[in-house]
Amino acid sequence: MNQKPRRLYIFTGKGGVGKTTLSKAFVRHLQSQNYQALYLTFKNQALSEVHEEKNSDIEINGIREVLLDLEESAKGYIERRLNSKMIAGWIVKTPFFRALVNMIPGFNYLIYLGKVLEMGKENPELIIVLDAPASGHALTMVESTSNFQHIFESGVIFEDTHKMLARLNDPTYTKIHVISLPSQMSWQEAIELKTGLKERSPVEVDITVNNCLFPLVEQNLSDLPNGLKEKSLNEKQLIEDHKSEMQCILPHSLNSDSLNIEMDLVGSLSKLI
Repeated sequence: MNQKPRRLYIFTGKGGVGKTTLSKAFVRHLQSQNYQALYLTFKNQALSEVHEEKNSDIEINGIREVLLDLEESAKGYIERRLNSKMIAGWIVKTPFFRALVNMIPGFNYLIYLGKVLEMGKENPELIIVLDAPASGHALTMVESTSNFQHIFESGVIFEDTHKMLARLNDPTYTKIHVISLPSQMSWQEAIELKTGLKERSPVEVDITVNNCLFPLVEQNLSDLPNGLKEKSLNEKQLIEDHKSEMQCILPHSLNSDSLNIEMDLVGSLSKLI
């Protein structure tokens, strides 16, 4: 029996491991199973003095891509709370508010996650695939809601963070994928990130090893140049040593452009559900 998908999938890992391509490929996989899904990421990490960005929600190559802007997300949150677009626009422009968001660790992610969960609430059929910030920032993001709940012991922010925690910490709602490359250093970083995330959240956290060359060349190792042969054998050893800890092992794509790489991956992602 096929497992029912969660509502929020968070993809994270060190920069350069293929999070973006894999996130978009997973959206395509969900769509191929007749689910409504979108790719989402964050445009910026801080509020700048000059603001020209906007949230963008567009369809690119058959998938819906949402890029959230921090100021627009903050303005939307305040507008919903105060029921006034004008006052919300004024508040986010004040030096105090901008300094508050930029100086308090995790406040930006609290704003973003509030917007993400609001989108999920507005459309009960929607599955959100979040291309999250890399490693350390991902830990801050996951930790932010619980931190703010401790800081604010009552009031609106306390109530809102309590609702966020209920969703983010619900294993039937949220799942986290840590992406690693098939190298010892990348694998060790993925293990450390998974450990840190599990300390901060009760949801399922799994590691996917991406861009493995070995499965493609296993039958022709003797014909490879020494450098590629050594790389392949190192990958093989890593997989043999840690296969039980790897949820999914994805082969290297022979395509060079992102779209075709996404298409190559679609059929291999059922384990990520």
